[in-house]
Amino acid sequence: MEQPSILASVFRKKMAETKDYSMTSEATEVTLYPTQFLNVDFLNGFKTQEMNPQTGTNDEYYAIGIPDGSYITFIANANTGKTTFVCQLAANIVRRFKTSTIFEDSIEAGLTPERRRALSRFTKEQYKTRYIIRDSGVTAENIYQRIKAIHDIKTGDKETYLYDTGHKDMYGDPIVKMEPTVYIIDSLAMLMPEKYVESDEMAGKSMGAASALVISNVFKSLFPMLKEANIILIGINHILEDVNMSMMPKKTSLPGLKQGERVPKGRTATYLAGTMFRMDYMGKLKPDETYHVEGSMVDISLIKSRTSGKKVSTRLIYDFSNGFDPWLSLLRYMQDRKLLFGGGGSLYFEPEKKYRFSYGNFREQILSNKEFRDAFINVVVSYLKQDVEQRDRTVDDLHLDDLMNSEAITSIL
Repeated sequence: MEQPSILASVFRKKMAETKDYSMTSEATEVTLYPTQFLNVDFLNGFKTQEMNPQTGTNDEYYAIGIPDGSYITFIANANTGKTTFVCQLAANIVRRFKTSTIFEDSIEAGLTPERRRALSRFTKEQYKTRYIIRDSGVTAENIYQRIKAIHDIKTGDKETYLYDTGHKDMYGDPIVKMEPTVYIIDSLAMLMPEKYVESDEMAGKSMGAASALVISNVFKSLFPMLKEANIILIGINHILEDVNMSMMPKKTSLPGLKQGERVPKGRTATYLAGTMFRMDYMGKLKPDETYHVEGSMVDISLIKSRTSGKKVSTRLIYDFSNGFDPWLSLLRYMQDRKLLFGGGGSLYFEPEKKYRFSYGNFREQILSNKEFRDAFINVVVSYLKQDVEQRDRTVDDLHLDDLMNSEAITSIL
C-alpha cells in the first residue's frame, strides 16, 4: 500500500490550526448550476465521472450549466433581451438553495421592480429577501467592497453556507461547496471608478483609458474571492461599432466579435471571463404566426468556455410579455436540427407518433400534460447529450499512434 506524503499530512494539519478558510480550502471538481434553459446549459456542459464508493467504479454523468465561483459575461447589441435573460437564469440558479441570494448593480436601471419580480418568478417575500438591487452610487471600487463583504460573511460562517452537491470526487468523497451567490453588473459599459462618478469632467480618451485600468485592477482582485465563496459574477456588456478611420480592416479585439465591433471598458474585464456568451437578434415573432407569441428569436453563442472547448450556439424564443421561454426554445432546438416529424397541426417528436401537437398548442400541452412533458424532455435531453459527446470526442487511438510516429514528434524525442 502506498504511503501517504508526510509533508501533505503535516501541512494540512498546520493549516487547519489557523482556522482560516482561505488557508484550509483545497480545489475540488467544478460544479455546474443549470439555468433551466437546457439548450443553453448543454452548450457549456461536459461528461464527467465520479467514484462510486459502494462499487469502486467510476460512474458517468453530465455536468451542465454555469460553473461555480466563476466570472461570466454576456455581450450583445441593444434590444436583444440580455438583461431579461440574465435575470431569469440568476433566479433559476438560486431558487433551490436556502441561503442563495442575487445581488444586482443596475447602473442602467434596465428593469422595473415589477418586471424583475415577474421574470424571476419570485413571490413578493422571496423578492424582498433574496434579490438585492442597487441602481445608484455604483462604482468599480464599491462593487469590490460589496463582493468582499459577501465573501467575508460566507467564509466567516462557512458551516451555514456549505451543502453537499450530491456528487463524489475521484476518491469517492462527497463534493461539498458553498451555496451559490449571483452578483450581476448591468452593465460593464456604464461602470466607472469612484473618481469619475463624482467628477463633473467630461469623458475623453485619457479618462477612458484610466477608467479601464481601474476596472481591470478591481476585477483581477475579485477572482480569488469568487471561487472561495462560490460567487458567480455576471457582467453584461454592449457590442458597439468600432469606428475605424484607417483604410485597412482592423483586427477584432476579442473572440466572438465581428469586423467593426468592439466592447467598451477595455479588454481585461472581458478576457478574464471564464465563460462568455454572445446574443444576437435573429428576427421578429408575431402573435398570429408559428409560436403564437409577440417577441423575437435570439441566438446565444458560447464564444469562450473553460468547461466546453468548442464554440457553439443555440436559438432562444423571447416572449416580450413573459421573458425567454425555455419550452419554446427547446422546441426550436428540435426544429433547427430537423428532429420534428409530420407537419401542420400534426407534429410529433418520436417515431411512435404517440404525442401529437402543433406549434400553436405545444406550450399548452407542455404545461398541462405531465406525460407529454416528460416524454418531450427525455427525447430532447437524449439529443443534447449526443451533442456533448460529439463535441467532446477525443482523438482515436489509431490517429494518436500516427501522430506519435510522425517525423514532427520523433524528431524531438
